[in-house]
Amino acid sequence: MRRMELKRIDGQFTVCKLKSVADIDLHQEFYFIGRTDEEISLVCKTEDTPVETLERDDGWRAFRI
Repeated sequence: MRRMELKRIDGQFTVCKLKSVADIDLHQEFYFIGRTDEEISLVCKTEDTPVETLERDDGWRAFRI
């Protein structure tokens, strides 16, 4: 069985809620988009956070498995 490896991704990250996916710059180095029937969520580097957010929470770290 192959073991999974956990690696920290450098930088500070933000989790935010957006009105539209059109607010996301898809050319950025790192982003993760989640969508449900109630919201669009984005995880991105803090410096790449869109200006227009409904809510945001800064200061997160990210890991790669």
